[in-house]
Amino acid sequence: MIERIVGISITGTSVHAVELSKSGVVSTLHAIDEWENPFGTGPEEADPQALDLFTEYLAAFIKINQVKATHASVALDSSSLFIHRLPVEENSSDGAIREQIRWEIEQYFPGIPSSEFITDYHRMARFPSVRLNEVLSVTVRRTTAQGLEKALANVGLRLHILDADQFSAETTFRQNYPDALRRHIALVGIKGHRIDTTVLKNGNMEAYAFAPVQTLDDICERIATLSRDNAGVPSIVVYGPALTAALLTQIRHGVSVLVEALNPLRNVTIANTLRVGEHLSTPSYRFAAVLGVALRRD
Repeated sequence: MIERIVGISITGTSVHAVELSKSGVVSTLHAIDEWENPFGTGPEEADPQALDLFTEYLAAFIKINQVKATHASVALDSSSLFIHRLPVEENSSDGAIREQIRWEIEQYFPGIPSSEFITDYHRMARFPSVRLNEVLSVTVRRTTAQGLEKALANVGLRLHILDADQFSAETTFRQNYPDALRRHIALVGIKGHRIDTTVLKNGNMEAYAFAPVQTLDDICERIATLSRDNAGVPSIVVYGPALTAALLTQIRHGVSVLVEALNPLRNVTIANTLRVGEHLSTPSYRFAAVLGVALRRD
């Protein structure tokens, strides 16, 4: 089992990095930092110059913080991935589902072989009356994954997990909130020009959606609509690099249910050497995805 790991989250505007150790049920934060994102957004091949700059910043993070980890897990901004919901026949095999996903990718990216993509999927809702299940597929360009893997290798790290930031934030919620497996919530990631929403019931994903936004009012209206359309969901948990205290207050004024900011450090011990770290004075909900991807071990 990997006991110490570097977590990296690449958002639309910045890169977040942490070093986290785990011993039994105790997780300890040893380093935390952020810097400007050198990559563009969208499911495009990573720019070699951007990868070089990313490597330079990461090497500095490792040196300054005397990082001891040998593995790294990376959460990518969901806007840089192809995330797609699709119906499949009830009890479809893994092979049948992957074949359907391959066909879907070829429709969205004509002329590009499906072998140029790496895909994983998650089974969500079941509809027994029509003998269908809903599957959520997540796809990244192979060259992007390989570029990140090479950049990590250049600083002595091996890639352990590649995830989407929204799903890493889910891990943060499950592992930091003891009642997570008994709650019914909507988890909302606020990331500048986009929000991602996952409905979780007893720790399991029931639904996923995303929507473009242009203004703070757009964000508030989307979340208010989410609350109205999911009357059975009693609370909303928000996080993300674009979330501020003022926006959190505005969101709360627009809905009738509990709205709380996700605290990724709620159940994480802070190393003594880090207690004066400047980033610990920054609202912690900005770092929900990077802590989540570092907390994952499978």
